Amino acid sequence: MEDENKNNSVPIMSNQNYPGLFQGADAAAASAQKTFFLLQRIYLGSLIVGGLTGMLTSLFTGSALIWTYTAMAIVLAIGLLTLWIGRSRQDDNAWFDCRAIAESVKTATWRYMMIAPPFQNLDSIDQHFISELQEIRNARPECQKYLAGISVVSNPAITDLMREVRGDTFENRKLFYIEQRLCDQKVWYSRNAELNARRGNRWFWGTAGLQCVAVIVAIVQASTGGLGFNMVPVLTTCAAVVAAWSQMKRHDELKKTYALAAQELSELEAIASNLVIEGEFPQLVEQVEEAISREHTMWCARRDVPLRRTGSGAR
Repeated sequence: MEDENKNNSVPIMSNQNYPGLFQGADAAAASAQKTFFLLQRIYLGSLIVGGLTGMLTSLFTGSALIWTYTAMAIVLAIGLLTLWIGRSRQDDNAWFDCRAIAESVKTATWRYMMIAPPFQNLDSIDQHFISELQEIRNARPECQKYLAGISVVSNPAITDLMREVRGDTFENRKLFYIEQRLCDQKVWYSRNAELNARRGNRWFWGTAGLQCVAVIVAIVQASTGGLGFNMVPVLTTCAAVVAAWSQMKRHDELKKTYALAAQELSELEAIASNLVIEGEFPQLVEQVEEAISREHTMWCARRDVPLRRTGSGAR
């Protein structure tokens, strides 16, 4: 019962307790990600619908055939327009850059609260932290237009909980860090490694299944001298679309990197639980943040996103 009360006394580090810059960049990244994948769904969907419509042309004659070709042209034109819109909007770049800002602010926040480098000097520490946030923001000036319309960006740069945790005792800070940062990220990585493993297998077998059906249909058509309509191009298009979507999601890559990060954090959790010397705590924070930032650095590298050394963190 005593342990339960102790755990219940640990405050929760929600998004509202991070600096306004994190909240704004996090919201901007989520919005850009949602728009990016929406446009990709429309584009890939237009390829499938266009292929299905083309298959139906063999079933019609006269005016019905003309309308079928017209519908196919419209669908493919919508896909082409969507492709052009996605290219001009650059939502993927906005997503990556705003996410990089959010994670840089996140790690800087934890370093500030845990009195870890570079926030160990007590003189003008708040100003030093705010200057760090300004550097993070100014490093990506192209993101300013995405942050300008988000009101939470103007929220306090240093929240009450951040000050409270920084001024707390070593034991309370250590417990807060272990539960709200180390264990929270370990669970996040473990859960998402399993999720990406399941999704990767699902999309793989979906692609393989469509390919198998295409082979079977091709064999049937060859043995029967052809059917009323040819489904093979449609099935191969669907298989290509499923494969393209799986590649965009990068399930196999994320499964491996997330599992590795979770394993490393599990090892650091064992060390953190037995740590009793306050002078060694900043080094532990450095190790944890390094483990978390390593995955995010790889995430950025795969997308050619520059990442500042100080403050890279997990999503």
